[in-house]
Amino acid sequence: MKNRLPCITSFCASCMLFSAGSVAYKTPGNDTDVFALSIDELLEVTVEARKVKEDALAIPVSISVMSEQFLRERNVNTLLEAAYFIPNIDVTTVGENSGCTHCANITIRGIGQVDPLPTVDPSVGLYLDGVYYARSPGGIFDLYDVRQVEVLRGPQGAIFGKNTIGGAVTIYTHDPVEDTFADGEITLGAFERRDVRMRANLALSDSLSSRFTFTHLNRDGFVIRDNGEFEGGQDEWAASAKFRYQASPQLTAQLSLDQRRINSGSAPSVLAAKNDQADLLVLYNDLVAQSGVAEPYPPLQIFGSAHRSASLGTNFNTLDQSGILLSLEWQTPQQWQLKSLTAYREFYATYGRDFDNNPAIIGDTQDFQRQFQFSQELHVSGSALDEQLDWLVGLFHFDEHINHLTDLVFIGGLFQALESVPAPLDGSSLDNPTSIGGPGNPLNIGLDIDSGFDNQVDIKSTAVFTHIKYALTQHWAVHLGGRLTFEDKMQQVQSDADNAGVILIDRTRHTQGQKNGGPIERSWRVFSPQGGIEYHFSDKQFAYLSASRGFKSGGFNGIPNSPTSAQPFDPEYLTAYELGYKAKLLADTLQVSLAAFDMQHKDMQLRGGQSTEAGLEIFIDNVGETRIRGIEASFEALPAPDWRLSGNLSYTDARFDSVGTATQVTTDSKLMRSPRWTAAMGLRYHWHTTLQHPVKLGLDWGFRSKTYNDVFNTELGAQGSFALVNARISHAITDQLELALFVRNLTDKRVLIGGNDFTEVFGVAEHYLAPPREWGLSLSYQF
Repeated sequence: MKNRLPCITSFCASCMLFSAGSVAYKTPGNDTDVFALSIDELLEVTVEARKVKEDALAIPVSISVMSEQFLRERNVNTLLEAAYFIPNIDVTTVGENSGCTHCANITIRGIGQVDPLPTVDPSVGLYLDGVYYARSPGGIFDLYDVRQVEVLRGPQGAIFGKNTIGGAVTIYTHDPVEDTFADGEITLGAFERRDVRMRANLALSDSLSSRFTFTHLNRDGFVIRDNGEFEGGQDEWAASAKFRYQASPQLTAQLSLDQRRINSGSAPSVLAAKNDQADLLVLYNDLVAQSGVAEPYPPLQIFGSAHRSASLGTNFNTLDQSGILLSLEWQTPQQWQLKSLTAYREFYATYGRDFDNNPAIIGDTQDFQRQFQFSQELHVSGSALDEQLDWLVGLFHFDEHINHLTDLVFIGGLFQALESVPAPLDGSSLDNPTSIGGPGNPLNIGLDIDSGFDNQVDIKSTAVFTHIKYALTQHWAVHLGGRLTFEDKMQQVQSDADNAGVILIDRTRHTQGQKNGGPIERSWRVFSPQGGIEYHFSDKQFAYLSASRGFKSGGFNGIPNSPTSAQPFDPEYLTAYELGYKAKLLADTLQVSLAAFDMQHKDMQLRGGQSTEAGLEIFIDNVGETRIRGIEASFEALPAPDWRLSGNLSYTDARFDSVGTATQVTTDSKLMRSPRWTAAMGLRYHWHTTLQHPVKLGLDWGFRSKTYNDVFNTELGAQGSFALVNARISHAITDQLELALFVRNLTDKRVLIGGNDFTEVFGVAEHYLAPPREWGLSLSYQF
């Protein structure tokens, strides 16, 4: 499938050129005035949180919905940017230490993914047009031509399946419609920003329509290296094409294709703190001072500037991603709704970073990941018993293959330095060494931290699921659902100590039958139930109580360095109880949603320890258990003509009940990337002047309390409480032309998207940065 969409870019561009004879689809001048609508009309939001189209106010799920208008009004272009204004969600690209700029590491209600290693599955599911995105790379993308984003909080295993114990994020793009129109947007701004977005919808015949999009995003980074290179920049293009065929009033077929490429620098990082007397730095300097085999490390460079780095090492992020989706929708003679989604996706991603942000080679990581996935989903829904009973049944199959190579270099040259001294450091004999040091000493291999890990993972997953809702009376209803999943996984892994030239692990087909050889395989069969009761006070108020259980799939240790650590681990399980209330009040000028939850998270996949003859072995195992409780509230209101107000608040109390043999946490630890409080407020105003169209003003405020960015809860790696402010002003100059000026991070807060502290061992602490204050000017034209 490489270069499988070679014509999309030129085709999209040519489509944008037409204007003569076009039918204007939607212009600023003829937009419906949302301020003239009631909250009932304005927020009549349809979602697909249970695989069928429903009113967002009528489903027993804590959900946030971001429409295309929501995204545009806030100048939000990615899920990473949107997360600051959604309750109880955290999004980062870097995990703990990856340096990736396009990886989606999502945490909801304290449940998330630590790192984009493909041997460990995510805890929050990401879906694009109903298709599961199984891996983190490529999960952060431009939300252009997106119809709606739905963020579902809490386990969604009964409907969406595995790896949704934290929740699910579903993104829906626009389908082709029967009109012909085109529009485009150019954005210029800070850091030499130059973005182009274009789309066109073509009605090819009475039964065939199409839609094309093209984006090119380009900007410099905001972290500047001493050699003139940037980190945090963007050089990306993407294109998509959709063809929709209405075979009959009952049958619709749609083919979707997309491709995306990125070639940019590492995630923006700086040295936050240093320790020139760190254990391994001192060891290395002492060794080379004795042998003269190399120069000792100079003092590390750290700058007063918040956006300057002395790094000269790895600085790359690339992505080549593509997909194809065939969807079929058929209304059967029995008035059942049948939907089929057949999809193939693949990507090749690379990302790396200079861990020490210095010329010295103290730490450097590089990842190369290739993934192929095929999925097939088929579900049927309908009603029975005079529409008292709504039902859904479905089948799902998923097949995935991953190749992942990780190169880690820490304290480059340490192994050679150990080999260069004449004898073990404790004076023991080389024939029976009890300490490191000396030529040929086998104990030196343990400090050859220039290692490679080559993983191949194959996954097959099949599931059957069902969901029903039964109206007991006019006010009472119950809902039940469940999903049975069968999954097989196999890992082939080889790891080596590069400088020593030693293969540490070889668990591949080539070593089948040998001791500690052969692929590592594991299978699971898991049932994920869900159920609840609803009470509808009226058609505008209802309350619900629900219980659900989901699982995050088991996996493998992706960076094993011994036979003990080369082992699989089992699934995590999460049981949740949720009490919620949703309503439209005050003559339909106020909509509110409230939810309280209590969740028990068991068999957590944490790094545990096991004593062996070689000492304490560290690897991922099922050793943790947490209790998570909290509340979430959101509202949308029309307090006066031309005004619109929205807001949300969440509180989460997450605690470890037990940690077993885990080595990185204690029962006093805080869950990483889980702030206790999140809040947001948004204000919209239409200012009517003597101009033909009103001036639209928007102000948004988002708050996060203190967040730990690593499992160690290091203070140097933590992000303190902060608030972000974004502002936007726009005006439709004509019916076709709109101008918008926006500022993000108006108060220029220093915000971390990741951080760690290894000053004790490696002498460095690393901060990954969100952009500082940035402005932009957008010009939109609709043909």
